[in-house]
Amino acid sequence: MTLPPGLGPARARALLAILLGLIGWGVAVSASAGPASTTTQAGFGDVALYRETAARVAAGADYYSAAIAAQLAHGYPTTPFVVVRLPTLTGLQLLVGETAATVLLVLLGLAGLFAMAWRLDRTGVGRAERLAAVVLLGLGVAILAVGPVAWFHEAWAGALMLLALGVYSPRRWWPSVLLGFAAVCFRELALPFLVVMAVLAWPRRRRESYAWLGVIAAFGVVYALHALAVTAAQPPAPVGTNGWLQLGGWSFVLACVRTGSLLSALPFAVAAVLVPLALFGWLFAGALARPVVATCGLLVCALLVVGRPDNTYWGLLFATLLLAGLAFAPRGLAACVRAAGDRDRPGDTSGPASSPLQ
Repeated sequence: MTLPPGLGPARARALLAILLGLIGWGVAVSASAGPASTTTQAGFGDVALYRETAARVAAGADYYSAAIAAQLAHGYPTTPFVVVRLPTLTGLQLLVGETAATVLLVLLGLAGLFAMAWRLDRTGVGRAERLAAVVLLGLGVAILAVGPVAWFHEAWAGALMLLALGVYSPRRWWPSVLLGFAAVCFRELALPFLVVMAVLAWPRRRRESYAWLGVIAAFGVVYALHALAVTAAQPPAPVGTNGWLQLGGWSFVLACVRTGSLLSALPFAVAAVLVPLALFGWLFAGALARPVVATCGLLVCALLVVGRPDNTYWGLLFATLLLAGLAFAPRGLAACVRAAGDRDRPGDTSGPASSPLQ
């Protein structure tokens, strides 16, 4: 498979400098980082809230009245409307039950795992890299079977995003579009994925891009109706939130990835090294490079400035996908080191003609 086009000395050195800078930043903040948080610890209050909301709906209340009442009862804000989750997961939990929902989530994760294995087999990555990526994805999917993870909207959205990427093909893109729409219906934080796919399809596959833009518009309608329903259910004295603009920086990004993966069992400094390497590795993953790097990159940039310390479970949205990039990091490092020391060529475009950023 090819390396990113134009990987000359200057670009290779810049990539290595950014990589080392992120690792150094993470190691520096690891000394002051708190103890590793598990998904259960980070989101126990939220899980209890979701369960109580579902219980109120099961007892006969409509979803929005139930959600607002539960949030008021436990000191949660009720405004702005984004503090109330979309009703998708509550409806699913009530339809199939908590145990069946967990099984369904794990099966969804496994479907994404096998779909990604199938797609990696067709992107030209080496057998060893493909096997390593599948193992890493499997470790990420394993967390979906842990405790109350099936109550986290981010886990469902992340699993659907993974499956959408795995089944995607330029010739058969509509299943990916539908899965992407399902992802945002579980958690609106998956919206960057839809935007990335629409933008990437625009230059050469205009019809596909229109489809992505169409589901973005459809979700806009869904979310507007959600906002109206939340507003209509507000008490006479709504409880506001302190907001999510916290400027948590790289430390918060690493905390999110740890909480959303098995890295929570390892020291913070380990995540400080592995997370930048994983994002770096995806640059060398062939056709998957652009959608994965763009999606994860947008989410990482947002988390640098948005998110409270108790929101680290947001990492469930993308940690599994991100960490699989470690499979491609060794070759990426070798290529960058080689290119950085080459003073004769302005770029390195060796290898097959197909671009990994297609």
